[in-house]
Amino acid sequence: MSDIYIVYASQSREMTRDLVGALSKQWNVWWDDTIVGSYPAAIERAMGDALCVVAVWSGAAHVSANVHDELVMAQRRGIEIIAVKAEPCEAPYGFGNLSVVNLTTWSGDTEHDGFRQLLRRIETVVPPKARSERISSCLAGRVTLPAMFMSVSSHETQLTPLEAVKALRLFRAPTILVSAYDLIALRLDPKIFKELARYRKQGGVVLLDSGNYEASRLGDLAWSPRDLGEVLANAPHDMAFFFDVMDPDKSPAHSAKQILKGLERDRRGSAAPVMPIVHAPSQKAGYDLSMLPTVVCAVARSAQSPLIAVPERELGAGLVQRAWTVQKIRQALNALPFYQPLHILGTGNPWSIAVLAAAGADSFDGLEWCRMAVDVVTMRLNHFQHFDFFTYQAKMADSTVTTAALDDDSVKYAGKVAFHNLDFFNKFAADLQQAIERNSVEAFVAGILGRSNTSQLRGQLPDIFS
Repeated sequence: MSDIYIVYASQSREMTRDLVGALSKQWNVWWDDTIVGSYPAAIERAMGDALCVVAVWSGAAHVSANVHDELVMAQRRGIEIIAVKAEPCEAPYGFGNLSVVNLTTWSGDTEHDGFRQLLRRIETVVPPKARSERISSCLAGRVTLPAMFMSVSSHETQLTPLEAVKALRLFRAPTILVSAYDLIALRLDPKIFKELARYRKQGGVVLLDSGNYEASRLGDLAWSPRDLGEVLANAPHDMAFFFDVMDPDKSPAHSAKQILKGLERDRRGSAAPVMPIVHAPSQKAGYDLSMLPTVVCAVARSAQSPLIAVPERELGAGLVQRAWTVQKIRQALNALPFYQPLHILGTGNPWSIAVLAAAGADSFDGLEWCRMAVDVVTMRLNHFQHFDFFTYQAKMADSTVTTAALDDDSVKYAGKVAFHNLDFFNKFAADLQQAIERNSVEAFVAGILGRSNTSQLRGQLPDIFS
């Protein structure tokens, strides 16, 4: 259900987009930019759900038959119409008796007198919802948010899964993600179950991934929900992602049903929480991002799991678009009566983690800790073999495991790099958690990206970086 339905003419799309963004901070707002499928059916459905209509007056709206029809529909259903004037113009015929909020000089400023008046008028019809506060942990307090799950995989890493789990146990990393693909009997090193059990016994949290990442990269079409079920039945774990629907239906409603059906199936195979992943439908040029917020919210409402995940690569072409998409997903989730933590799959780059956390993401996983070498000074990732340039940083690490490994001849080069990276990510996660707690995440991002890059983000993502 939408609190507010926006009626406008397409010539006012840019101003309307700004209006939707500003109002979404307090209400659930619907406008036709999110339509998928039949336009008339979507209009009828959305209008039927709306509690209030905000109509944007413009010269184009004055003569638009579609605008007039939508207003008549609202009037017949008894929905309150609040008019705003985007430019000097007359109201559409038959609606000139409505009082109008003047936004002709509004440019997105939430302190603008006209915008403040609009908020007051909407509040008389639809009281603003109390936002669920960002939570500091999930899984009964066992996972501190924002969280970073160090990923374990057999695909394109410098450590075998067994070596990776052992390194993470020795370092006492708080949370790890292990691919189910590497825990099937055919590929399993039997010692890894013992390492996972030892890791959990010392307090670590094991999150099982579906295995579809490795299967898709290797072109393994035989990997199936039955294989994941075998791993769920045998592998030590505290949480798991279900066997995700990689190519979802292009209808938001049908996509949500697909996900929930698969989730119900996989939940029967584990006593631990099994959680959903939402994929964006593919299209010729990348992914269709328009339905992600709707589907994520619908699935979260029904699933009510510790985390709900989306893959970073399906959020947009670049970091700015990905942050924008995460913000839209967070705005949709904020309409729920509870706080739903959002997990971003495949994000181990510190810059990306910081920006996406500011946009509303709560946890991340990535293989960068065992693929790259981190420069602690710049927080940039480098080729694995370039660790030789950063050994001086490892000598000053906080972790005694990292410093000891540097001088231990029995620890291979890959292990030395991994422990150096883990020391960095451990401190990075603690600093990010503190920034979220103190509501200073923008300053945290600025400290990482630098003044010029942060200034650019403010211009491109004004709703995130003020």
